[in-house]
Amino acid sequence: MSEVKSYRKPYNPPVKKATWWLENPFYVFYMVREATAVLALFAVLEIVLGIFSLALCEYSQAATLTGISPYIWYLQDFLGNPVVMGLNVVILVSQLFHAVTWFALMPKAVRVFMNKNSTELLPEWVTKAALYAGLIGATVVILAVAYLTK
Repeated sequence: MSEVKSYRKPYNPPVKKATWWLENPFYVFYMVREATAVLALFAVLEIVLGIFSLALCEYSQAATLTGISPYIWYLQDFLGNPVVMGLNVVILVSQLFHAVTWFALMPKAVRVFMNKNSTELLPEWVTKAALYAGLIGATVVILAVAYLTK
């Protein structure tokens, strides 16, 4: 293989301070949107903790409260903690914000053509309406299953 030497110097703009993104509203919005991933991580870890506490339960022919005590602790003590409840409300709001901004971005990121013989794009409102319909539909199905299995 031949080695080609480049005499070009790469441009690395200087970063003056760690809060450079606070100077531009576009970057602030972007960073707040990306910060919702940290809260989503907590929600995922919370679900994983619930699955592990359910896996620690001892099942027998007759379920006793001592056999399912890890899951009872998860439901009453962990999820019932006011700090966790407040954090879950913040997570819900942040994930709704994330969904709204993602749905606004989708028509710009994914080009959907009207048909295979045309270069005309599907209107943005159609893509957004389909995404919101999917979100509302999934929410209705999940809530229906949750309330019907009580």
